[in-house]
Amino acid sequence: MKPEDLQGVTITFWHVWSRGTGEELQKLVDEFNATNEWGITVVAENQGGYGDMFDKMNAAIQSGELPNITVGYQNQAAAWDQAGEIIADLNPYINDPVFGLSQDEVADFLPIFWDQDVLNGKRMGIPAQRSGQFMFYNAGWAKELGFDKPPMTPEEFQAQVCAAAEANNNDDNPDNDGTGGYIYNAGASVIAGWVWAFGGDIVDAEGKYTLNTPEMQKALEYLYDLKQAGCAWPGVNRYPNPEFASRQALVTTSSIAGIPYQAKAMQEAGSTDEWTLIPFPAAGDKPVMDIYGPSFFVVKSTPEKEVASWLFLKWFTMPENQARWAKVSGYLPTRKSTVEYLKDYLQENPQYAAGFNAVFGGEVELKFEPRDASWNAVRRAIFDSLSQVFADDFTKDQIPALLEELQKTADDLYAEYH
Repeated sequence: MKPEDLQGVTITFWHVWSRGTGEELQKLVDEFNATNEWGITVVAENQGGYGDMFDKMNAAIQSGELPNITVGYQNQAAAWDQAGEIIADLNPYINDPVFGLSQDEVADFLPIFWDQDVLNGKRMGIPAQRSGQFMFYNAGWAKELGFDKPPMTPEEFQAQVCAAAEANNNDDNPDNDGTGGYIYNAGASVIAGWVWAFGGDIVDAEGKYTLNTPEMQKALEYLYDLKQAGCAWPGVNRYPNPEFASRQALVTTSSIAGIPYQAKAMQEAGSTDEWTLIPFPAAGDKPVMDIYGPSFFVVKSTPEKEVASWLFLKWFTMPENQARWAKVSGYLPTRKSTVEYLKDYLQENPQYAAGFNAVFGGEVELKFEPRDASWNAVRRAIFDSLSQVFADDFTKDQIPALLEELQKTADDLYAEYH
């Protein structure tokens, strides 16, 4: 294709960002439209949240009125492609001698991010942004409790959260009794983090779910024991930022995008505690972190519109643009060289820097969640099933039967898509 073939091409970009991030996205789109050498015009249209996008894409597959670019999670794109084979393979565009990426540019993407969008040899998308499942850790309070460094193993984690719970139970404030340790939940991303911490996995090499394993049982027994010992509790709020800010939790779990909300809660509580982001503890030599995030996908259309779509995405993921996007979105950039444009931001935002360094520093093993089309349904099943572990009338000897039933549910859901 010749560059002049792209003159006057207009493409539609469905996205999920609003408010500040939506405004910055529109600025980026406007800049591309005004400066790109091909005369391509991108029309950005907000579709609501990721759930809304999933439903609207499914409806568009049926009607045939599809956008040229969409954004979503890898398992969502897999479902769209299974429903209508509508996702273009980006390999030809990435490898194109005129419009593609150089080997150095490809290598600049963090490998775990880059590999996440390849399914069965097909490059489904290109990473838009990434996050990780972190632990928010009150380092200042931990030091008062006698701990000079974050917990690296499950045993160290237990010692610290139990010490925090004991401190609250023994202080002069009866209102914080039963708090102070770890605020648990049974979200799939959190459960995956704990399973990996104990050396297990949630899928096998073929992508089939492995939820009834010794490592999963060990992880659940560990969490059950923390709760029974009074070292873990469910919190009050859906997002336990107030609890963390008021020393009702030494540790909570969150995405890196939760940093601004936690910082606001600390300010509202008048807390000057030093806090940071740490990976889940690990029974092995290296902590494991759950990495996830949405990607951009090009929808099959005409050659001109597909190339135009690719060129916009190539531009959007340039390091300087990724830096702009990371600052406004609160998520991680996807390319290593972005750090050159984030030096001041990292210095001014120590919690974000801690998360950034954990991911890009190479000291943590990075893993991503399943990309199968069934994963949305299995995620819900994990939460619904494993929330029972924290019920007051649940006993530890019920865990094997619970996992057996969960595995059957996951197998059935997987079979629906295969």
